[in-house]
Amino acid sequence: MGDWYDYFEDFPEENPANWVNGTFNPKLAQQMRDIELKKSTANEEAYSLIKKAQEKQKIKEEERKAQSLLRIRDCPQCGFNELNVYCFSKQLFRCECQDCGIYGSGKSEQDAYKNAYDALGEGLDWRSS
Repeated sequence: MGDWYDYFEDFPEENPANWVNGTFNPKLAQQMRDIELKKSTANEEAYSLIKKAQEKQKIKEEERKAQSLLRIRDCPQCGFNELNVYCFSKQLFRCECQDCGIYGSGKSEQDAYKNAYDALGEGLDWRSS
């Protein structure tokens, strides 16, 4: 005795994949399967392009951060010397702890540090966003 696909070759009307809206139409069913395959392939290609663009953007952001590093201070939350202070412009500063993840932003280095200090215990983590 053969496998189930041998049976469907002999009796295509018994194959549920050959029915469209309650009507036996193997050609239309195949066309619909081909269309769905093209859609899923197009979606996969789109997702791939989006992911590549996001990776490039992340690399650019990391490069900008590296260039904007002003100093490293002691973290007000964990106490380690891991609080990176960035200066992105004259009025945009940011502190991010590389150990515990606490962060703060402000118009000056002191404002950014104060905002990070005020966020103690809130569970902020710049790496999770």
